[in-house]
Amino acid sequence: MSPARLFLLPGNLACDALHVDDTDSRAMLRTLVNMLAWNLVAVLAVIPFI
Repeated sequence: MSPARLFLLPGNLACDALHVDDTDSRAMLRTLVNMLAWNLVAVLAVIPFI
């Protein structure tokens, strides 16, 4: 799996689970879910250093 596909995986899984087929809606939902998921990962990675 390429790094780009891995980076987009949370959003793609959410879109597939919700059966979103429209390209624009899928892009918007994928962006939202990816931002939430990767921000959570970043915050959890930084918390031990605070």
